[in-house]
Formats: sequence, C-alpha cells, structure tokens
Amino acid sequence: MKKKGRIALCLLAAVFLLTGCMSSDAVPIDESEIHFVQFDEIKEGSEIAIITTSAGTIKMVLFPEEAPNTVEHFKKLVNDGYFTNMRIFAQAEEHTIISGAEDEMGVLGKLLTEDEKPIQCETTPNLWHFSGAVSVLGYQENRFSQDYVSDSRFFIIGNVEPTTQMVNDMEEYGYPMKVINAYKEHGGYPQYTGAYTVFGQVYEGLDVVDALSEMKTTGDYKELADVVIEKIELSTYQATEEQSA
Repeated sequence: MKKKGRIALCLLAAVFLLTGCMSSDAVPIDESEIHFVQFDEIKEGSEIAIITTSAGTIKMVLFPEEAPNTVEHFKKLVNDGYFTNMRIFAQAEEHTIISGAEDEMGVLGKLLTEDEKPIQCETTPNLWHFSGAVSVLGYQENRFSQDYVSDSRFFIIGNVEPTTQMVNDMEEYGYPMKVINAYKEHGGYPQYTGAYTVFGQVYEGLDVVDALSEMKTTGDYKELADVVIEKIELSTYQATEEQSA
C-alpha cells in the first residue's frame, strides 16, 4: 500500500462523494450532510467483529448501512473461517496492520464472491480513514481506470497523530472544513479517501493495533514474525458487558 505517489490524486478525489472509488461520476460533498458515524455512541445490538490475535484482542463495530456489500463479504469470509490463523503484515511507519492476503507475499486477496463478481467500492462522506478505521484493500479494475474493487485484505489504522503537512494538504485540495477539523482531532490518513472502503471502526484494542504495527517483521512485505490472527468472531454489541469489562 504505497501512498506517496497517490496522495494528490486521492486528496483531490476526497472533495467529492464518489459513486465508485475514484470514479469520474462524482458530485461535490455538501458539508452540512456529513455525519461521522464512526464517532457515534455504539447502539445496543450493533454488529461487531472480535479479532483475536496471539498478542491481544481487537473489537470493531461494523457499518452495514454505509457499506452493505463490503460488510456482507467480510462476514461471509469470517463465517467460512477464512481469517483463522491468518498472517498479519505491519507498517510501523504508518501505524497500520494488514491482513486477509491469499498469496505468500501478502499483496493479493480473495477477490471474487459466490457470483464471481468483485465487490465495488462503497464510498460515503460519513466514513473516513481516521485513527481506528477498518478499511478494505483491493485491485484497480484496469490500468486505464481509477476504479477500484475490494478484496479480502483489510487494514486497520492505529493511532496516527495529525501533522501540519496533512492539514495543509487537505486545505490545498479543498477538503470540507468539518472534515479537516475532525482529522485534526482524531488523526488518520485522509489520502486513502476515495480509494478504499471504510467498513468498521475499532472501539477497543487500538493499543493492540499500535503494538502489532511495531512488532518484528520478516521479508520484504513485512509479515509479522510471531503473531497471527487466531480467529475472528461476529457478535452484537452489548453495552452492559462493555461497561462491566
């Protein structure tokens, strides 16, 4: 996931609500309609995923209303046991972990669904790549298009402090001030906007993400040497249990 070469293009795309990732069919974002659902209080009974690694547990809330096809695909992979004993790749410089790869290098994921059609990107002005965001990676549909489709690989952004350069870039490329202020408060990677679908948000275990991103890796693609995802389980959020934990 090389970001530097695509920062300007992705930042420019973020000014729009895209019908498909990086699509040309775009309309300007109405700032008044932006609602950051990632920061809403989690409702009782909301769908969640519990990621158990050999170094700790990560809990995230899913957003089926905002990214229905992406969430459905992720849940199917979970139910199929696809992520059991799955390798994790770490990017310490970006405080990010990646998993869900099928190939040995970690750069390819499971693309096709049961109907043999890829999952199209599901972008929305209500979900952004803030710290704690869970997003999918994917493939460019063809080299002449900026449209991306999602696959089984997902990445989690750890605690990322906002920088002056990040804010300056967002201002230069016309981000809504509401979004800029949110990134100032929460940090993250606005340059991924318009390229990848956010479908979840970590609400417990972000410290585990940070710790994993800093662990020893092996090989050119930075696979964690000693830690895997042991399992992922689907559940529903129970506020009383969280309060008593």
